[in-house]
Amino acid sequence: MEIDRIEWLREARQPHSYRRMYGLVVMIIANASTTPAEKRMADYIMGLLKDVMELAVANASILTKARIGFTHLTEIVVEAECNQTTRNSA
Repeated sequence: MEIDRIEWLREARQPHSYRRMYGLVVMIIANASTTPAEKRMADYIMGLLKDVMELAVANASILTKARIGFTHLTEIVVEAECNQTTRNSA
């Protein structure tokens, strides 16, 4: 199954929580059509969040890194979608 990046980006606009962010990252990792850059960033974010998902209060610096990483992941997904659209229209 190929990732529907447009739908993923719609969902990622408002992740609402770190659990939701984690779920969106898992979607990227589980998909065979992700780019290496998408996978690397998703793996990084997953590594940050996996140990804090069940905590009532998590380390603020870890959550900040995860949010910044998620913003970068979103940018990478946009770039991949633009590249795919360009290839498909050529």
